[in-house]
Amino acid sequence: MPDQLGKYIVAAFVLAFCFLAWRAWQIKQASPQWPSVEGEITESRARPFNAQSGEPEAGKNDWMAEVRYRYSVQGVTHEGNRLQAFGRHHFSREEAEQALAPYPVGARVKVFHDPARPEVSVLIPG
Repeated sequence: MPDQLGKYIVAAFVLAFCFLAWRAWQIKQASPQWPSVEGEITESRARPFNAQSGEPEAGKNDWMAEVRYRYSVQGVTHEGNRLQAFGRHHFSREEAEQALAPYPVGARVKVFHDPARPEVSVLIPG
């Protein structure tokens, strides 16, 4: 019985991963045609993705470029956190910070949003 439970857990993780990858692919395909509105960056930082110890600089780490932004569609305010459809891992902090350079806190940016679901958005379409 424990073997069966393990198989179900693995199957659930695989299905969840496949769904998330499929959804990101849909966003990548559709976002170049989405309308855009002006938004504002509220958070922008490089974050270690797989820190191997308490110190993010120690060991081998991948880095994520993390952003948060606020925008309004038809008077409703939304918050987004997608730079692009598929998140990228960077091999160094400097590389992640370079990806974030156009998006400092307070910057006014163009936010592309799904017209059917305005809470779904990206800063870099495609």
